[in-house]
Amino acid sequence: MLRIFTIAIAVLAVVIAVLSVAIVSARVVRTARARRQSALAAAPRKQLLAFVADNGEEGADDLVAIGEDAWRAAEPAAVALLGKVRGEAHRALVDVFTRRGVGLRARRALRDRSPVRRARAAQTLGDLELREAVGDLCDLLADRHAEVRIVAVRALGRIGEPGAAWRLLASLDRSDPTPALLVTDALVQLGPDVEVTLSAALDHPQARVRAVCLDALGLLGATGTAGRVARVLRDDPELDVRIAAAATLGKLGTPAGIAPLAEALRPGRPAALRAAAAKALGELGAKSAVADLEAQLGDPAYRVAHEAAHALRRLGPAGRAALERRVAAADPAEGGHAREALAMLAIGTADPAPVLAGVGP
Repeated sequence: MLRIFTIAIAVLAVVIAVLSVAIVSARVVRTARARRQSALAAAPRKQLLAFVADNGEEGADDLVAIGEDAWRAAEPAAVALLGKVRGEAHRALVDVFTRRGVGLRARRALRDRSPVRRARAAQTLGDLELREAVGDLCDLLADRHAEVRIVAVRALGRIGEPGAAWRLLASLDRSDPTPALLVTDALVQLGPDVEVTLSAALDHPQARVRAVCLDALGLLGATGTAGRVARVLRDDPELDVRIAAAATLGKLGTPAGIAPLAEALRPGRPAALRAAAAKALGELGAKSAVADLEAQLGDPAYRVAHEAAHALRRLGPAGRAALERRVAAADPAEGGHAREALAMLAIGTADPAPVLAGVGP
């Protein structure tokens, strides 16, 4: 028995020794490879930095002529640099990358089995702002890995091709949808050409899609869609979508939003909707809504009364007078929201009231 135990210990010692040698050897190899890659990348990196500092006016041919091994070693840093520069320097870098075939390699890598490589390729194509890759990136919005889909959304936003809008919206209509905020951000980056698409998608059967369209229209300042947004505020079957519509009307800043928001503020509407409408009226600088907002100061729903008070705070002298009337007339326990708003005015934290054409007392 002792002999067997001794043999087992000896075998275990040999295994440990072999594993230790293998680990050390692997580390040595990795260190040597990293040093070699760093040495290869040093000169191209300097050339790239000098090229960018010169706004790409000189040195493009030298970068294209760099040996393949050295370029591959420097490419990760070069791609990172591509995502940080704008203007002439960015366009010049894109030209160098195109001549070196980086875009073609990235498009091929979108079909790689590794989700990490697919995501990295999508990011590269976004940084290159390669419009030819929009279709391939749209296909990636159905990738089984959420991380890959997220990178594809960001890449499409960076490229800014309006034709991608429908595919971006479709990525929300899944059992595991892309995060709504990321899609909204990408849609806004596509610019005002997507306003028609977003307006049409307000009829989409998925409430999440409609809400994202509303947020994007507000951020784009699509004032021409105010009437369409007002209909959503009035008719949409989903409360969250109606709340988003109220917020959008506040962002659009047009007089056309005042009447539908005042209607949404009336008693009998859900408290969350009335709170959103009150806030939007304040953002609009709707002095004509002072009476409607004043009527909400004693509302039993905390959020409604709070938003009404702070909307009045933004409406200049007329709003201030309404708050003072409430404080003077109300029981001390009921005028808290008005007093809070007046206190903020007294310390100079009032938001400047927007000035709208056609909106006044």
